[in-house]
Amino acid sequence: MNPLAMRFAERITAVLIGGLAIYLGYRLFVSVPELKDSDGNFKLPWNISIVMTRVGPGVFFALFGTAAVCLSLLRPLNINPDTGSATYAGERAAVTDSDSRADSRALLRRDIAFLNSIPRQLRPDLSSQDRKDIERSLRRTKLLLMKPVWGQPNEGFGEFSVFESWVESGERDPPPDGVTGALDLYRQGANP
Repeated sequence: MNPLAMRFAERITAVLIGGLAIYLGYRLFVSVPELKDSDGNFKLPWNISIVMTRVGPGVFFALFGTAAVCLSLLRPLNINPDTGSATYAGERAAVTDSDSRADSRALLRRDIAFLNSIPRQLRPDLSSQDRKDIERSLRRTKLLLMKPVWGQPNEGFGEFSVFESWVESGERDPPPDGVTGALDLYRQGANP
């Protein structure tokens, strides 16, 4: 389903539920006029507390409805007019254009260089099986980091599945053709 239609349905539902809670809270407040000695104590983080005294029971119901309506309207839906794609506020959008992928790859170089330095920092007395497990996990981690920012073939990135198969087979030489950009990123900061 279209994200815009999903967000529309979500907002309408939240507003209807919140509006119903406000209405029912009002009706409860009106129908029990003699009971106005209810109180509420809300404890928030950092030793903050909110105390409400001498209010009718419908007030709490109406406050819940008001909070539901406010929260449903708090997070907007962003629509990119160029691509027509929609993302929620706070949602991580997929990197789509080549400039954004290139920028993300530039930022990723530092992290991959750090990951490539880990094998040099391992204890010398570490068992060979543990060392192999760590190196396998590092390979998988680097692939997972690289996949969202994978470039185009003209940027030195071939098919991701071919590169992934090469990595998972133990990085046997020679590497696949047409992956010089991916190889450069994958081996960033590694020993020559």
